[in-house]
Amino acid sequence: MECVVGSRCWTFTKWVPLKASSGLSLENGGVSVGNGRGGGGRMGVCGRGRVEVGRSGRRAVARCSLSGNSMQFVALHQLSEWLSKQGFPSQDVKLTSFGEEGIGLAAGRNFKDGETALKIPENYTVTGVDVVNHPVVSAPAAGRGDLIGLTLWLMYERSQGENSVWHPYLKTFPATTLSPLLWSAEEQQELLKGSPVLEEVQQRTAALEGEYEDLLPFFNKDTQTFPEEHFSLAAFKSAFSMILSRALYLPAADLFALVPFADALNHRADCQAYVDYSMEDQAVVFQVDRSYKEGEQVFTSYGRERSNADFLITYGFVDENNAMDNLELEVGLVAGDRLEVLKRQILQQSMFDSPQSFPLYLDRFPTQLLTYMRLSRLQDPALFSKIVFEKDIMLDQANEYEVLMILMGECRSRLEKYEGGVDDEIRLLKNKVETLSQYTLVYLSGIHLYTVFHLFLLSEYFSKP
Repeated sequence: MECVVGSRCWTFTKWVPLKASSGLSLENGGVSVGNGRGGGGRMGVCGRGRVEVGRSGRRAVARCSLSGNSMQFVALHQLSEWLSKQGFPSQDVKLTSFGEEGIGLAAGRNFKDGETALKIPENYTVTGVDVVNHPVVSAPAAGRGDLIGLTLWLMYERSQGENSVWHPYLKTFPATTLSPLLWSAEEQQELLKGSPVLEEVQQRTAALEGEYEDLLPFFNKDTQTFPEEHFSLAAFKSAFSMILSRALYLPAADLFALVPFADALNHRADCQAYVDYSMEDQAVVFQVDRSYKEGEQVFTSYGRERSNADFLITYGFVDENNAMDNLELEVGLVAGDRLEVLKRQILQQSMFDSPQSFPLYLDRFPTQLLTYMRLSRLQDPALFSKIVFEKDIMLDQANEYEVLMILMGECRSRLEKYEGGVDDEIRLLKNKVETLSQYTLVYLSGIHLYTVFHLFLLSEYFSKP
């Protein structure tokens, strides 16, 4: 049976910790391996520009577009003044530079857990409703979803320059991002080779280019309204990556929105505070999840169930403190197995499919993965009664060795796709432009996770009686 990295799996409740044995050592709740590399996994929708690497400790990670350079900080100050003139209500947080962490929001007063730090009326946001009502982009945006609609809105408003009502806000946006969607095919192949991220980046790049081809008839029909300078493929990709960088998903309203001020909130791994829409207030609100003193940076979470690869593609950073960093392993029953029907029934009773995806973390993996694999290779129906997905039960020694060898073989196969050794990867990081080279951390991360899991399986193999 072949195991392949596949789609996102469901939430598992039982986990096998990676124990310290046969060369594995636990450090800070994770696993360190001599010659191990990176962290990583499957990416999300898209990327968010400039990479920021989380340092040791619980460090904030800034959005790429709010990196804190002097020109951008001036633009943010001008945005605050413009919003004030527009009647924007005063907030209990303020835009502040936090050095290497970039621009963020500082508490304007002391906060207690659960207090509202932001309340932004909906008329100061840009959503799909604004796109539908837009006199120019509503037609090409029809039926294309929030993100494409907002992309077209941004392209048009950018083309208007200072004549755009939103110009003071748009000035806070960088010209582009460093999303992998904007890389050349050669850069994608070189920096992501071996990683499951590569295929998805390539697929999404192709889909984005296909979307642009569908829009070309609108642009070509009226080149005065849609000048090529502002509506080229490059401009479309740039605007799309920017929307992904800045737009916030509001679950209560089930839509994406551009929200001034709120998009300056930075991510922190241990934070559980999220931006959302309040029907009662008809505003975008943000409540803190802890106490803050005046002047301290206020944080949000960009999502707690996401891998570093997901963060990398969606936001342009990797977070060393991300306990949810993972790769996914897809396993299934053996085609043509004489016991396949019975095995499928057992899987269905436990709400499993064939194939089924399981996440691999640096310090744990689901107990169900080994149980699933044991069942898939089992040829003695008398042992079916011993299958319990909530417990780690070895069925027999031969079956256990076969399962471990298959999983180790899959890990070795995946590792072989990553060319070069650790020294080669370090050299690559040093030789590339810094903001681009750090994307290779997702490349390194896949190696590290596969290496850790492989060594764990190896230690289990030799520890069996």
